[in-house]
Amino acid sequence: MKQISVCTKSQLAQQYGVTYGTFSKWLKIVPNLVLTPGQRILTPKQIELIVQHLGEP
Repeated sequence: MKQISVCTKSQLAQQYGVTYGTFSKWLKIVPNLVLTPGQRILTPKQIELIVQHLGEP
């Protein structure tokens, strides 16, 4: 896996090739992922959990 840095949910949705709405739904099923309401920036740990569950974008 390449170096993980912070990014927004919109940026990560674009990398996966889906809309923001679809990506937000996907995030709800990622185990152990804790997001605060209104959070836009994803931490490296959160991105790592997402990639482990959804695969590489």
